Amino acid sequence: MSDTNHSNSNPFAYRKSSLNSKEKSMKGLLAFATYFIVACALCIFGKIIINGYPVLLNKGLSFITEKPQTLTVLEIEKNDDIQAPLENYENMLSSNVEPLEISNLKEFKKSFGYVTFDLESGSLIGDGYLMDIEKENNGLYLMFKERRQPEKLGFSIPQDKKFTIPKAELEIIQKNDPDLITSEVTNKEINIISKEVTIAKGEYPLKKVGFDALEKKTTLIFQMRQSYPDDEPDKVIQCVIPETQTITVPSSVYYAAFDEEENGTIPLVSEKSIFSSKTLSEFSLPKGAYKLSPASLRIFTANGGQHLHNLDRGSVVVKLDEAKTVTLAKESYDRLIADNPEIKVSNVQDKTQEVDYVSFTLDRDSEIQLNISDYQAFKEANSINNKFKPNAEHTHSYSGGGILGPIVGTACLVIICMVVALFTGIAAATYLNEYARKGGFTKVVRLAMLNLAGVPSIVFGLFGLGLFVMLAPVMTSSPSADSELLIPIAPLGSAPELRIAEAEAILTVDPELSTTLSAETARSAGAKKFYNGWLYLSFQGWGTCMLAGGFTLAIMVLPVIITSCEESLKAVPMGFREAAMALGATKWQSIRTAVLPYAFPGILTATVLGITRVAGETAPIMFTAAAAEKSDLPWQGIHSSGFGAFVDFLQQSVQALPYHIYTVAGRIPQSEYTEPMQYGSVLVFMIIVLLLSAVSIYLRIKIRNKIKW
Repeated sequence: MSDTNHSNSNPFAYRKSSLNSKEKSMKGLLAFATYFIVACALCIFGKIIINGYPVLLNKGLSFITEKPQTLTVLEIEKNDDIQAPLENYENMLSSNVEPLEISNLKEFKKSFGYVTFDLESGSLIGDGYLMDIEKENNGLYLMFKERRQPEKLGFSIPQDKKFTIPKAELEIIQKNDPDLITSEVTNKEINIISKEVTIAKGEYPLKKVGFDALEKKTTLIFQMRQSYPDDEPDKVIQCVIPETQTITVPSSVYYAAFDEEENGTIPLVSEKSIFSSKTLSEFSLPKGAYKLSPASLRIFTANGGQHLHNLDRGSVVVKLDEAKTVTLAKESYDRLIADNPEIKVSNVQDKTQEVDYVSFTLDRDSEIQLNISDYQAFKEANSINNKFKPNAEHTHSYSGGGILGPIVGTACLVIICMVVALFTGIAAATYLNEYARKGGFTKVVRLAMLNLAGVPSIVFGLFGLGLFVMLAPVMTSSPSADSELLIPIAPLGSAPELRIAEAEAILTVDPELSTTLSAETARSAGAKKFYNGWLYLSFQGWGTCMLAGGFTLAIMVLPVIITSCEESLKAVPMGFREAAMALGATKWQSIRTAVLPYAFPGILTATVLGITRVAGETAPIMFTAAAAEKSDLPWQGIHSSGFGAFVDFLQQSVQALPYHIYTVAGRIPQSEYTEPMQYGSVLVFMIIVLLLSAVSIYLRIKIRNKIKW
């Protein structure tokens, strides 16, 4: 037999095989896939770190402690003796990546006068002055129980002014305030051309300039299909004329709303010119503060008189249990007293405050970046010397300040979500693993949970919008007039304060009216809510708020938590349960003492998985909880107390970090000035997630070392 035949028949003889090369190829392919993923992660995280680290380094802790603001970019010529508060000057330095060429830096103190006084209950104050008091006294919120029109109101003229008004209006002023006008009055005749126009019933395109003219200066009855967007002032909106009407309009209104040669104006059936004459009176008033009747003030308001009164509603009667100590700048206090003759104050004290200021010279033409609050401070500090005058000004929304608001909002949403999801998820997992009979029903439930885990987050957002924002039940004494279902519970005694009723558009209706008639009355009056003395269970939804967002996120993360918790419970040996029950423990006692403690490390893992998922969600909170910009933190601006304050806290809309990142990266015009906020926010978000993961790993290891089985 030949050697070849002998080799072929020998099973132990060496044969050349392709398995080795296939093994090496597969190993190389798997290694390539692994390192490719690592390379992609390094590229993504590396870019975030490289671009985000300088932002955190430059802004420091202020990036975490400040709320988002509009960034203002100014082109300033070189200048000297620019002044600013020291705090705002330091903010300017941290806001500018490129160092500014500054010299002659001097620090000094500037004194400001202010007044402290006790505001007495029953004071009669104009709306705008009340807002000034609350603005300068952070956290102050004054209730009022009624409105009343004072006999005299104050207003000011900043400089000598000549007024030209119709003679009929002059007669009204001389009748109500005979001692007001001391200068010579001259009369002159002018010719006026008006238009008598007929508009047919129908629907027509209308520009905003025409809408403003028709709304303010005519009696035309019409309705707009939608409101005009602020960012599209030239947009044409459909206007509905419910019936054919004939009205007389000034020439200015005619050319604004009825010029048929221009798109966005209303065509006319007919028109006729009306010629008339009017007598105008001219007189002068020197600068100063004046007190006069509401009828006279209404005339001066249309001709440049400055005040903060609400002439239509009247002044408010402040309601206080005891006198409230208030602080105002000296100028604001003087205006308050001069313009509100029926205000009641006591214990008035003049004081001064010293503020650290700096003055400096800008050595060359520069581009300066300032947060909007710092820009306002610079303008006020240089309003007298007029040194800080930019040649050009550009604003970038949400690109200044820091991310305190989004961080706090995200934390609130996560806490609400995990409180709801953990309680429900652990309870459901315990029932499915310990109590539920094995069979088709439990298989269907588990299959449903697996399917829910794969549902896109945008679907959960729409679900939360429909259920929690628009339909969830609320216990309230002032239900929405558009509520889907109103169930009266019990009679309630006290009506809402007038200020609350005005702010929330609550109409007080006759208690004898039925619920349906009460709601219809409120709707016909243009009110959003009504009060008739009853407490209702109203299916009107929670609105866009933390509670709606937290519940939506909880439902979204429940499948992950239930599945993870159930696996942790299955991992606990059956002997633990049997031993506990053999010692006389009930089913629940054995679960509570012999199962849940040993499953806790796995439950903790599920918790962290849930937190990291919901913390990064954008779509659900965009529909249910998030606001792009919100000046107050969730607990600020709450005016109730006790349990009511907690309910109001949960009903606040919030900023959220993922939605903030989406806003600055996708919803506003992109530029070199928006990038720092984008990368800084993302880097902080990464750090937060890493810290959560590190804490969870530490706790899991510690608990596993403590609980060994």
